[in-house]
Amino acid sequence: MAFLDEVEPSLDALEQKLGYAFKDRVWLQTAVTAPSYRTDHPGPEVRDNQRLEFLGDAVFGLLCAQWLFARYADADEGMLTVRRSLLASGRALADMARRLGVGDWLRLGRGDAAAGGRENDNTLADAMEALFGAAWCDGGLSAAGAVFETVMAGCEDIPIDTERDNPKGKLQEVAQHYAWPDSPTYELVQTSGPQHAPEYRVAARVHGGHQAFGEGKTKRAAEKAAAAALLKVLVEKGVAIDDP
Repeated sequence: MAFLDEVEPSLDALEQKLGYAFKDRVWLQTAVTAPSYRTDHPGPEVRDNQRLEFLGDAVFGLLCAQWLFARYADADEGMLTVRRSLLASGRALADMARRLGVGDWLRLGRGDAAAGGRENDNTLADAMEALFGAAWCDGGLSAAGAVFETVMAGCEDIPIDTERDNPKGKLQEVAQHYAWPDSPTYELVQTSGPQHAPEYRVAARVHGGHQAFGEGKTKRAAEKAAAAALLKVLVEKGVAIDDP
């Protein structure tokens, strides 16, 4: 993969912040390229970070699971799942990106940049996941692990605050508390709106046939809204209590 020379100098410091030097910097360039940039610069030579985000989500989940398993030796599966959900939440990923200053390297469309995209939680979280995907593509598990160690350096604990900020974690906690045989599931049921500003509708479902729907400008936001709606349904039906 050929690298675009004009962005190479700006990526040196980002590599230092990530704790990993890429063998092929196109992976790194792609990871910080938002879909809005591709919209403004159409052409096969410009790739956005959506595919890397998909891969990075799985990579980060694996590294989180390994890290939590070693760190919380006495925690049961339920608490480990909740902590992983919190650690991989959009807010947590965006905060990681901010600590690294990832926003300074984002390649955004003009409108996105003017609207404050460099500080947008969803944009930052997507880029952070894409960076893990890029590291994996460039150097495998060891490369992604090096980035993970850098990002998690100095992390003392993962507080359990599922009620207010992480309804998906709360819903998982409810499922674990009542020993339901299946974990909550999320299904994308509809995508609407223009390509540059899609709206997503997601169904959240739990054991017993209970479900609720949520909408958002990203799939992550829609899942969060669906989980919050389903928690409300469960409480109203008396299936779950407010604080299991």
